[in-house]
Amino acid sequence: MPTIFLVRHGETDWNRSGQIMGEQPVPLNQQGLTQAHRLAGLLQGRPIRAIYSSPVARARQTADILASTVDAPVTLNQGLTEIGVGQWEGLYWNDVAEEIIRHDFYRKPDQARPPGGETLREVQARAVSVVERACALPSDGPLLFVSHADVLRTILAHYLRLELATIRQIRISHASLTAIEITGHLADLVCLNYPPDLSIR
Repeated sequence: MPTIFLVRHGETDWNRSGQIMGEQPVPLNQQGLTQAHRLAGLLQGRPIRAIYSSPVARARQTADILASTVDAPVTLNQGLTEIGVGQWEGLYWNDVAEEIIRHDFYRKPDQARPPGGETLREVQARAVSVVERACALPSDGPLLFVSHADVLRTILAHYLRLELATIRQIRISHASLTAIEITGHLADLVCLNYPPDLSIR
């Protein structure tokens, strides 16, 4: 299997305000655009053969910015979409702060299901399936996947054999790059969350 690059979308205004986006078509804000262009510059010259992206607006916008620099086609795939948050979509995280399931979302993320939403384990199944199918296609060069923090964490957990129960302890910053080199049944973590967002808000 090839090297796979995992990229989180750039920042949106809803990320700043603490509003739960789900699949809402929220665009990148100015900071998010700057982040995506910065990452595109870092990837310039890399022989990326294809980009796969979540169809959600913020991820698709990030993927298009990267594609314009690395000159690779973008394929949208629903398997890379944001974790389903069901009835929480559009609310603020503070609105659900007292709900038991909100606490379990972090204490037991592999089991917790927002009302009408998905568990991390379900997300992992669909996301890894996308990666596996893409890697099975006959071609050379790295593949790049643009998605959302939780989705990328589940992919990492699968290939690095990490527990989903603790995977949210891995920070995935906006428009950051994580790379995994896969050989047979072994995977090496080449880089994680680069460049990191060290700002404190």
